[in-house]
Amino acid sequence: MEKPGDHRIDGWKSIAAYLGRDRSTAIRWAGDRGLPVHALPGGKSRSVYALAHELDAWMAGQGAGTVAELPPDDPPTAPPNVAMPLPPPSPSRWSRRGAALGLIALGGGALAAWQWRGAGGGALSDATMARYVTARDDVALRDGARLARAIPVLRAIAARHPDHAGVQESLAEAWLLAREFGSAPDAVAFAEARRAADAARKVAPQSVVADRVEGVAAYWCDRDPVRAGAVFRRAIANGPRDPLAHLWYANILADNGEDAAAAREFDAARMLAPGAPYLLADYGWGLWMAGRVVEAREMLDDVARRQPMLSSAHDALSIVALAGGDLAGYALHLRARAQARAERELIAYSAAIDRTLAIDAATGDGRYAATYAVMLSRALSYTQSAERPDHSWPAFVASLAGERGQLGAILADARTHGERWGAAGFVRHIRDRWRGDAALIAALGRLRQQRIEPE
Repeated sequence: MEKPGDHRIDGWKSIAAYLGRDRSTAIRWAGDRGLPVHALPGGKSRSVYALAHELDAWMAGQGAGTVAELPPDDPPTAPPNVAMPLPPPSPSRWSRRGAALGLIALGGGALAAWQWRGAGGGALSDATMARYVTARDDVALRDGARLARAIPVLRAIAARHPDHAGVQESLAEAWLLAREFGSAPDAVAFAEARRAADAARKVAPQSVVADRVEGVAAYWCDRDPVRAGAVFRRAIANGPRDPLAHLWYANILADNGEDAAAAREFDAARMLAPGAPYLLADYGWGLWMAGRVVEAREMLDDVARRQPMLSSAHDALSIVALAGGDLAGYALHLRARAQARAERELIAYSAAIDRTLAIDAATGDGRYAATYAVMLSRALSYTQSAERPDHSWPAFVASLAGERGQLGAILADARTHGERWGAAGFVRHIRDRWRGDAALIAALGRLRQQRIEPE
């Protein structure tokens, strides 16, 4: 039986109202004070929710945040009781797809030479440097628990050494990765990443990392592909040997359906960081979006075998399986992704898919009506509660289910909200499925966003 206060509160506005504050304050508290807010996976904009009893406990001073302690040789100049900004993964996200050259260790890539002291300004003591290096390792491993551990350490060091560009850059990247590999809500992750990137840019005006961070935020948060492209091209001009500048640029090009340009940038990234699993997972996803399904599956299967806990590989494989009509494969990789993320909502959703697949199998329903109904209900739920909705994922699910009426309504709703999509893989799949339906194809075309690179 549900206890009083054990209910879910959806969306930043509702969470803020529960706290008696405005939306911006709730977002800031989630970043600065560890306000327990959870993110639902999905698309460019993920909706958030909170549990009333967790908010009550937090307000009573009993939240899950932990104190970020400072080393003895770095006396604090601000109140030391800094709450952990990223809640650790719960024991009980879908995101479409991080590091300064020579600052973040790249899986499979070489670490360039850099200054142990005064990197970007501001010397670090030996004890602080040791904490910094460990935090960078945690960030590079792209694991939710390690990111949750690294972020408060980097924030504490950045607060004491605001003129150290490398620390600020590492913090910016940690926040971006925490939205993909952890549970940081988009509004918090982008705001905190941009804040750290701005701090780095004040010390190093041509910071490649700061530009990369801004390019990601411009595309996925601001929905401004033209500006995102300009910022990424500047980052690459200033740091042509930075693999993540090329990789993250490739990701947005692939999402926007600019396949030749995406292939160019993926190749550049792979040359600079050969064999990096996270890079190959992104490349596999890019292949699928370009319609190269067989190559994509082979690439992603290989990455998942070698790195079974890399959630981005299972994320991509689940979609590849779903698009191919393999719902059992979708459930398998969804389960693996939920395990890697250790996120309650994702685990619960995975269990629900397993149950409905069993129901469909028992009833002999070859259309998998119950399973698609659960998927579509969830997709529409988090889309409708998002501050800036993106209906590309529910449109994809409705198309797979063969729900022509529902698909038309979703496209119309997206148009009403002024949405513009990249989502090249979803759009390509919908277009192929309904190629003879002129009305749907026209509605889909009206949602096309601007190109990133000039033609």
